[in-house]
Amino acid sequence: MVFDNYEYENLVGMTQLVPTQNGQPSFLENPVVELNDNQKLNLKFDLITDKFEYLGAKIYHCNKDWTKSLLRDMEFLDEINTFRITEYDFSLNTNPSYINYRFEVPKPTISGNFILSVFRRGNPDDILFNRKFLVVNNQSVIEQQVRMSTTVSKRDENQQIDFTVSYGNLQAINPTQDITVVLLQNHRWQDSRKNLRPSLIRPNENYMEFRLLTLENNFPGWNEFRFFDIRTLSVTGRNVQKISTAPNGSIQVQLAMDKKRERVYTQNLRDVNGNFILQNNDPGDVALNADYAHVNFYLQSEEFPNGKVYVIGRFNNWALDDENIMKYNPSREAYQTSILLKQGYYDYHYLVDAIDTSAYVLERSHFQTENDYEILVYYRKQGNVNDELIGYKKFNSQAL
Repeated sequence: MVFDNYEYENLVGMTQLVPTQNGQPSFLENPVVELNDNQKLNLKFDLITDKFEYLGAKIYHCNKDWTKSLLRDMEFLDEINTFRITEYDFSLNTNPSYINYRFEVPKPTISGNFILSVFRRGNPDDILFNRKFLVVNNQSVIEQQVRMSTTVSKRDENQQIDFTVSYGNLQAINPTQDITVVLLQNHRWQDSRKNLRPSLIRPNENYMEFRLLTLENNFPGWNEFRFFDIRTLSVTGRNVQKISTAPNGSIQVQLAMDKKRERVYTQNLRDVNGNFILQNNDPGDVALNADYAHVNFYLQSEEFPNGKVYVIGRFNNWALDDENIMKYNPSREAYQTSILLKQGYYDYHYLVDAIDTSAYVLERSHFQTENDYEILVYYRKQGNVNDELIGYKKFNSQAL
């Protein structure tokens, strides 16, 4: 089992695990809920098939590093840990056909890291996909500042997160071991900052400072996200060059040719920090009438013979895998790939995975870029075998 955001089969379509606000899903929020309020997580996903199958779900409790914890199910749930997914509908007049499922996730009884696993009912090992989520029991106060890097050589391209943690009445005998902090940029777990050592501790005040000078709390600012709009397939939206239908009935979307970005920073107020919005502006609703299209990405660039180029965003879990890798076309002097996506609005970046080449060489990186950040504070009580999530704060870099 992969304890990560992961699809095991290609028939898994667009998937959203988000909290609800006043009973309505908040599709641009991260899958994080408070332990002691009425907020729930809502799961919506498509299986690109017209053959119905009974599905189930299971929750796994994880340590702070996303390894499976030693807790038994009854120690973090007050019900049997096998749930039926009973709400579904078949798509209408779409090509390809798909089935849309909905599920309200039962809330665990303790805080921490969790994996929601969806499987074919009757066999929890026949997994379709996994999704991470967090349950937080806020017992700490976090204060933060986003600034340009204090390392002179990175000042133009990095953002630095300085912060303090006051952990209330918790008994941390050895704070550097009992309390752990993780930083995230745009909820991208693959590039998290962890194992941070505090620059100052006041044990008698239950207070820690993280004002570090050696890049541990730095992130490349990257650039504002590229985006495209396929909320309608009747006309070409922003950054879409052509929409056509193949002989087999599949919809082909050709995006405008992208180019390597220049060094000058240009603000783009339309991005959603790597996220995506499923929306159908054609007749019908997004859940059952929106179409899936093969979106063709093109990037004019020199070839990286000793590296790989990927399209990344929340829509594909930021994954550097064969589904999102781009192939170089010498005749066009461009990288290209095709990804099946549902109608909506999408953010994306191009990432280079190569030795001696920065991941953001195609996008550039600027300290002015607008990004979302999260600070997660974990606590393991002496003698316990689980990590509690005692602090969580989401904020934006616009304070720069």
